Amino acid sequence: MAKLFLTLPMQRSETLPSFCSRIAAVNGIGSASEFSAHFGFSFDRLAKGWHTDVGLFAELVGEGPDHLHFGQLLQVGKIVETHGGVFTREFIDTDRCRICPACVLNDIGPKYSLHRAYGRAEWMLRFVHTCPDHGIPLIRLTGKRKNASDFAKQLHAIIDEIEILASKPRSSKPARLQDYAINRLRGGKPPNIWLDSFALQAAAHFTELLGAVIRDDSEPDLESYTSDDWIEVADIGFEIAKDGAAAVRAALQVFLASKQSAHRIRASVFFGRLSAELLERFEQPGYLDLAKFLEDVARERYPKLVSDLPI
Repeated sequence: MAKLFLTLPMQRSETLPSFCSRIAAVNGIGSASEFSAHFGFSFDRLAKGWHTDVGLFAELVGEGPDHLHFGQLLQVGKIVETHGGVFTREFIDTDRCRICPACVLNDIGPKYSLHRAYGRAEWMLRFVHTCPDHGIPLIRLTGKRKNASDFAKQLHAIIDEIEILASKPRSSKPARLQDYAINRLRGGKPPNIWLDSFALQAAAHFTELLGAVIRDDSEPDLESYTSDDWIEVADIGFEIAKDGAAAVRAALQVFLASKQSAHRIRASVFFGRLSAELLERFEQPGYLDLAKFLEDVARERYPKLVSDLPI
């Protein structure tokens, strides 16, 4: 396949579907699906990480598939694999496009060249609430789900109000957990903390849950949490977890002292929602190790603890 005359460089942290969408736009084609059909591959399959379609697109832009690997998303069922980690769809959103309006405004420049704006991988993560560069809340676009990966096309829906959206006040709330998650997703230098030893999704989710039970006791109403709540509990949890396993153990002692049971003693009796959320996802990377950690903490106080673990 001959290389396209008009191409663009793929940006750092850009997703592969975003890159394909921008290539379509710079070549004057209104949708990535139409563009891909014209050149004999499927945009939908490329967005899901099919090797054949990724390979055909790589030829078209004059790049080896390995060069595009960093931005590739491999979607199989409920699992989405990225260069920086494996996530369930509960924690990564490929069905709705999220953006930082200020980043987009900077990307497109004064001439509003939409093909210059690109989708960052971190914008898809549920753990990320605000732009790490501009501090403003990310917004979710309301376009059709089937076009969610077609970044340039999605922008048409909000481009007329992009300046207003970009002028939102900057958040003053610390966002250390999301900064940590973004750094790991991008493959940055690890900070060498305890959380590094767990899969990214499990590490970030545990940190949020830890902050939630510290703030709201062992049975927090997570379903009622707003974005501001998640930001707050994430920072509470990170303040503890960044100092390592000993700090987490110390923070959990308050739950061990607060409950007594005449029945079999289990970690879930003490840690409530924190324990339940980990056990519910024990088959996903990192969760079982963290559930075992909770049991070890409880067993130090109660040696006859009965395990909740399924295996």
